[in-house]
Amino acid sequence: MGKGLDINVLRTFQAVARLGRFNAAADYVHRSPSAVTTQIQKLEEQVGQQLFARSNQAVELTPAGRHLLGEATRFLIAHDKLLATLSPRQLTGKVRLGVPDGYAATLMSECLPVFVASNPKMELEAVACSSAQLLDLFARQQLDLAVAVSSEHIQQGDWLRPTKPRWAAAKGFIRDHSRPLPLALQLKGCPYREAAVQALKAEGIAYRILLESANWHAVLACVKSGLAVGIVEELEADDSLVFLHDQDLPTLPAHGIYLLTDTAHPVAVHLHAVLKAAIQKEADSEFAATQTPVNA
Repeated sequence: MGKGLDINVLRTFQAVARLGRFNAAADYVHRSPSAVTTQIQKLEEQVGQQLFARSNQAVELTPAGRHLLGEATRFLIAHDKLLATLSPRQLTGKVRLGVPDGYAATLMSECLPVFVASNPKMELEAVACSSAQLLDLFARQQLDLAVAVSSEHIQQGDWLRPTKPRWAAAKGFIRDHSRPLPLALQLKGCPYREAAVQALKAEGIAYRILLESANWHAVLACVKSGLAVGIVEELEADDSLVFLHDQDLPTLPAHGIYLLTDTAHPVAVHLHAVLKAAIQKEADSEFAATQTPVNA
């Protein structure tokens, strides 16, 4: 591979990968469809690999394309952050952020107020819903940033930290093996819900959904009341909950928290750094709080 990669070509590549269509990507980067096609063809020639599998309906990333997407996203974020530090200015315009319902309260009460106060000319719009909905909204350009939880690697996302979902119940909860397991879960689209249901079905364990809600705090209240079993991240448990270690329930797969960012949006790039630091700091603090002090 001779000369370096062109920033604008990488942005076009990212747009095609995100939107799944050359025409939609052309509108997004303000180029003609033929110009976008030419850019992608030249990029494939430059890297020496096919990046997209093309069909009449859409285009899909090849393994080489998925690898390049992850690296290109990280590179573009770093590039735009560097430009911003070299020519600092007050941020203006609107930025649209999506977060899973379970993380909304923490982000809204801690890091976001500081960011908004520091940029009074910026307009923040936020939505809290399931990770599946957030990924769909981001893909359809209805969000500039999205925090999402997934058990599968999100190539375009910046991995922030791991999560470990666990079966949890109120203290004193006793499972009645003669009856279906009562569950309190968030609505379809929540990755923990999908993981729990799949695990129970794989083990042939009967269950019933006692409560399902888009509101994480309603689900948590139901679990803490002793009415049902729920899924709680290992670092989020408090003294009112216990993990069901010996209840013959299947182990749930590890997940990860990802941050997806429109790297062409200058405010989103700045907010990316703020969110990343806040989520990783929260995880470090929670982990430290669980450790038993050792006397020297």
